[in-house]
Amino acid sequence: MALKSDAVFERIAKRLESIDPNNRQVQQIYKFRIQQNGKVVKTWVLDLKAVKLTESDGAAEATLTMEDDIMFALGTGAMPAKEALAQDKLDVEGQVELIFLLEPFIASLKK
Repeated sequence: MALKSDAVFERIAKRLESIDPNNRQVQQIYKFRIQQNGKVVKTWVLDLKAVKLTESDGAAEATLTMEDDIMFALGTGAMPAKEALAQDKLDVEGQVELIFLLEPFIASLKK
């Protein structure tokens, strides 16, 4: 199933190729549960410790659940994470503060 957010995850994968594993600022593991009409349709794990992205349901320090269009908006810079949280469009399980560490990484996708 093709989703709008697939383009964001493609950019994440491409960005990971340019990361020096010995010189990185964020080293957490994030899970993204992407929904359509309230049902999870894809789950991705962004492991910044191992510098890899997989479509899986592995363990994470922070799990972000949102609709496909919200992930697309976050990944393209159209919506900041704080706004998505304030509007209850982003649900975070685990260490909520970790999403703010991820913001500069997501912002770098637009370059």
